[in-house]
Amino acid sequence: MAGRMRKTFAAFSRRVNRTSIAGAVRGVFGDKLPQKWQGQMQFCADGKTLETVPLVRRAHVCIFIHGSSDTELGWQAPEGRLNFGDQLFVDFGAQPLYVRYNSGLSVAENGIALARLMPELLKVNTSVRRVTLIGHSMGGLVIHAAVYDARARKMPWLKKVQSIFLLGTPHAGAPLAKLAEKGEQLLQFIPNPFTLMAASVIGLRSKGLKDLSLGQKGITSRDPVLLPHAKYIFIAGGLQKKRGGFINRLIGDGMVRQPSALPKGEGEQGLWRQIMSRVAKTADVRIETAGGVGHLALRHDPRVYALIARHF
Repeated sequence: MAGRMRKTFAAFSRRVNRTSIAGAVRGVFGDKLPQKWQGQMQFCADGKTLETVPLVRRAHVCIFIHGSSDTELGWQAPEGRLNFGDQLFVDFGAQPLYVRYNSGLSVAENGIALARLMPELLKVNTSVRRVTLIGHSMGGLVIHAAVYDARARKMPWLKKVQSIFLLGTPHAGAPLAKLAEKGEQLLQFIPNPFTLMAASVIGLRSKGLKDLSLGQKGITSRDPVLLPHAKYIFIAGGLQKKRGGFINRLIGDGMVRQPSALPKGEGEQGLWRQIMSRVAKTADVRIETAGGVGHLALRHDPRVYALIARHF
């Protein structure tokens, strides 16, 4: 019993520390903090931000972008297993890189920051030939915003992006974020000082959380900009193991519904779709579901890794 408690506490300590607490605070109030505490998007290693971009020894880099109120530490796997980045390095030789950002800022702001961070990385590491982006939850929206900004500015780094993985990304908005938005709107119309005060408190939530209620509509472009030469893999989690089950369609992975995590109009998949995407010069879109995997588990569950490896 004591041994089990020690293991539980050790696992809790690995995930809940000063860095993860700071990430949670920034997710909720990050846009309202003093400028010096807001931080900026940076590459990280060993739980610390790097002052300069990292040196890469591989031709293929895989960049992980965390979700709301999280940090790069969220990608850590339970003890005894490799995280996705380390496993991809072992299986495919891709160099994993992690970024940390203030998720309380708007998705558009963080997208611009990512779009401008990429040229710095590739300027220092001229040997990089291929880039893969993996975003969890809000991280996927940040990737969409970065691609939109980079395409508008005709940034050359986009040419090296071959694959983009979107894990539980709320393209149609996250239910809890929508609930907060509707609650604020409703309370504002009740002529009571307590309800007005409650509405004000809810209204203090960050721009990042407000963007989660909008999903892809919070990005400057109306729809997510898909790179025509890239392969997009949309992966939706689900509390229910059966794909398309009622519970999955209703609450999805507990935070993002499956219809929100997947692109509109799933359509046919397979070799024919892949061939047609090449002929029409449109993005090659792949769709996967991970039944029985909750929202946070999408960051390290072996079943999700198997789906990533299938399309890597």
